[in-house]
Amino acid sequence: MPTVHRAGNLHFVVFVDDHGPPHVHVFADRAEAKILLGAQDDRPELDWARGFDRASLRRALVEVMAHRAKLLAAWRRVHGAEA
Repeated sequence: MPTVHRAGNLHFVVFVDDHGPPHVHVFADRAEAKILLGAQDDRPELDWARGFDRASLRRALVEVMAHRAKLLAAWRRVHGAEA
């Protein structure tokens, strides 16, 4: 499970044995969320979350929006362009 980005206590991970659509898992302490990276013109969106408070979840979403291109590139490195 390669960490592809870090921001403070947030760790953004792309699982090697995962499936599409392109997304990242975000971990912080005992919290986890799955954020869909979206199609080319779409905004990232929350799929589900456990254990995050609202402020931390908002920070994770803002971080994904700010680094979406990097995160999509990491997904494609792991899963290929078509996944």
